[in-house]
Amino acid sequence: MVQSTVVVAINRPISVVFAFVANAETAPQWQDELLEVECTTHGPIGVGTTYRTVRNHLRERITSQLEITEYEPHSKVTFACLTGQSRILERYAFRSVGDCTRVTCGFERADHVGGARHVVNLEAAILSKLKDVLESQGRAEWPTGTGPGAR
Repeated sequence: MVQSTVVVAINRPISVVFAFVANAETAPQWQDELLEVECTTHGPIGVGTTYRTVRNHLRERITSQLEITEYEPHSKVTFACLTGQSRILERYAFRSVGDCTRVTCGFERADHVGGARHVVNLEAAILSKLKDVLESQGRAEWPTGTGPGAR
């Protein structure tokens, strides 16, 4: 099993950061390997919301099923990604710290692919890009009707 935890402080309100991360359709903006993300359920985002994802992995397009398994507004969201027999959990916890939002990402993969150091470095790069996208005014984009305040 491979596990990692990475933390980043983002200079944006918790409502904005949570809404952006919890909506997996924004993930291609900050996760370079994701090519497509499409919500496959109707209604507000929450436990049970599912997505179809297409990612580039070692020059191969891989389709996966993503499901929100935990959801507490402005507090936490957990995604379970199923690709074949592989299951990956990504847990995001959010906390206001002054004018910033502290995001803690916990990553867990049952099968051992690559070293733990590689996973930590990858997750750190992903959260760094999330920070860059959210702090660079005008770069973050929400799918129509899904940004902060839309729900």
